[in-house]
Amino acid sequence: MSMVRGARHRGWMGFLAVALAGIAGCSSSAPEEKPAGPRFPGVSLRLGAFDCAEILAGAASVHGEWAASRGGQVSLVEAPLTLETVSQAADVFFFPGERMGELVDLGRLEVLPNEILYPRPRQVEPGAEDQPPARESTTAEEPFNLHDVLPAFGDVACRYGSGCVALPVGGSALVLAYRRDVLESKQLAAAAAAAKVRFEPPRTLDELVALARFLNGRDWDGDGKPDHGIAFAAAPGAANSASNVYLSIAAALGQHPDHFSFLYDGETMAPRIDAPPFVEAMGALLRLGAAGPDSMAKFNAAAARKAFRDGQVALLIDRAERVGQWSGGKPVGVSALPGSSKVYEPLEKKWETPARPNAPTLLLKGGGWLVGVAAGLAGPKREAALDLALYLAGLESVNRLRTERGSPMLPVRAVQLGQGLPDPTQAPDVDARLWMDTVGRVLQADRVVLSPRLPGSSDDLADLDQAIAAALAGTSPESALKQAAARWAERTAKFGPKRRLWHYRRSLGKLATDPSPPPKGA
Repeated sequence: MSMVRGARHRGWMGFLAVALAGIAGCSSSAPEEKPAGPRFPGVSLRLGAFDCAEILAGAASVHGEWAASRGGQVSLVEAPLTLETVSQAADVFFFPGERMGELVDLGRLEVLPNEILYPRPRQVEPGAEDQPPARESTTAEEPFNLHDVLPAFGDVACRYGSGCVALPVGGSALVLAYRRDVLESKQLAAAAAAAKVRFEPPRTLDELVALARFLNGRDWDGDGKPDHGIAFAAAPGAANSASNVYLSIAAALGQHPDHFSFLYDGETMAPRIDAPPFVEAMGALLRLGAAGPDSMAKFNAAAARKAFRDGQVALLIDRAERVGQWSGGKPVGVSALPGSSKVYEPLEKKWETPARPNAPTLLLKGGGWLVGVAAGLAGPKREAALDLALYLAGLESVNRLRTERGSPMLPVRAVQLGQGLPDPTQAPDVDARLWMDTVGRVLQADRVVLSPRLPGSSDDLADLDQAIAAALAGTSPESALKQAAARWAERTAKFGPKRRLWHYRRSLGKLATDPSPPPKGA
């Protein structure tokens, strides 16, 4: 038996040796698989920014990681980009959404292909259905998933017409900050009840005005001096100028749920800012202004925040991402800006009473901060530029950009909403849960309105600032807004009514347009 077994063993080993030799011979003729090298060796890109110097500085380490992993090179364009220099100066660039119309009009933005925006169906191996999903990739090894972005940004802010022309990085929206110790005062609550004022975060514009006026002139902090109700940026031309607050109020009164058009007529491009809802909004702004410090007409955003921190006012309208500048030693609550108990129907020219307050969200800066790719690139440079833009807009990259103290931004993904304050140590007095819940409701509202982003919008807003300043100085709202509307109409006529109407409809993203704009001046 042992001899038979030994023979069989020697025979099997011989067969195995021959087989292995055959396999080795076959494999020696096949090319060896080499690990994949850098995707873009030798490709050099320039990264710049419009009006976003802080974001560009914060992206320094992020783009360095991209360069190290891709084999390419990225240089920062330190000088702020302009419409004239962008094509020659940068391949990838950050910009606020309010610049989008100008960039599109001049053909400076690449329309991003759908295949890089949405993931390919993942092939699941048999038996792997129960495995946990892989962590989201922030590189272009897997296509960027625009489905992970909140609809306000993925379906609205990054689009011009039906095409996606940029990737969202961060948002901006107004909220109402308030002194919790004031609104929780039993003594003040009793006085408010006697005055028939709802002493809670307001649900409607009327409630906000009534609350601010009730608090104005009272010694609600017990220091023996009269205090004020509310503060917001009101100075024309200032950062976060009064036009932001005004447009938020006007959206509640004038953005009807059945219509997409807001500031202009979507069929004729006639300005609507002298229509009844905008006149009503100006009146509400003036009533709020009267409930603030005497010098509030000169307040920029920094001055309004200081008045809140110093305890001069109990309420503050400000950008939610500036939460780190609200703490002043007293507890701070946060709520969404209130809606309106009535809304104007523009076709029938009448006011309607909705079942619940009309409260669309106004996203500032034309939808927030975006990253785009310069049009006209080709070959490996274009592919590398698209890849860098995807990397900069990836989850980990934007999380790091949001924590930069010089460039606060609101989240653009649902997964980020649960992360709370970007840096709680910078806002120790703010109720983090209220901030997180409020920002979530604001960014996931049923309807979103973008601050204007078509060519000439910056001049339109400057006209609106001047109208607000005139109204604060005593000019009637009707007269101030008619003057602004006349300047808007003149600007449209000079630019070309058909071409500017094309831009307006494209900027809304919901109205039909031709793929190409009418000729300049048309």
